[in-house]
Amino acid sequence: MEAIHLYFQHGGYEVMFSILATLVISLGLVIERAYRLWMEYDLINSDGFMAMVQKMVMNNSIENAIRLCKKARPKLLPYVLAEGLKRSNDSTQEINNAIDYAVLTVVPKVQKAVSFLATTANVATLLGLLGTIFGLMRSFAAVAKATGAQKQTLLAEGISEALNATSFGLSVALFCLFAYGVLTAKQKTVIDDINKNASKLNDLLYTRKMKLKGAKKA
Repeated sequence: MEAIHLYFQHGGYEVMFSILATLVISLGLVIERAYRLWMEYDLINSDGFMAMVQKMVMNNSIENAIRLCKKARPKLLPYVLAEGLKRSNDSTQEINNAIDYAVLTVVPKVQKAVSFLATTANVATLLGLLGTIFGLMRSFAAVAKATGAQKQTLLAEGISEALNATSFGLSVALFCLFAYGVLTAKQKTVIDDINKNASKLNDLLYTRKMKLKGAKKA
């Protein structure tokens, strides 16, 4: 605890606590986004889920497929599929529009707020540099009042202390950038999965429509 206190004191309380606040905000954002993306939005076994929907659609059990999707909420893919299934008896264009609208509704939820981590990374870096500048200014002021060999010692100690803010700021920035990379990759995976299966449902409902039309003619 004493080491942390000294670390913050040497870096300058104002700047070090500002960097700490940036870290806390970033950490809160990362935890919230990670929970949403991994636990709430992503459907892990989407291929298996889609296979069940496909089987029901081809057996003309649209209502059962919709119920299955509703049970899987708040996952986003089932929401998109349900919106398409509700329009299964409409024209192909209307089905496309319903699915497109559902996709456009859920994508912003997936993409929300993660880009802010790039901002907090930059802020942490700049705060660290600002802390170092303040530290160097204090060091030079102290050196100006010293005499003889004390000057070199005071200058070296001052520079060492001033770099505390930079090291803390860069550490927070690295954390933010790493989290940004991981969350962005997860966002892409979730969105790609939704788009892939939305297209698959589109094709599936079209095939069903053609099959029903052929059966009526026969």
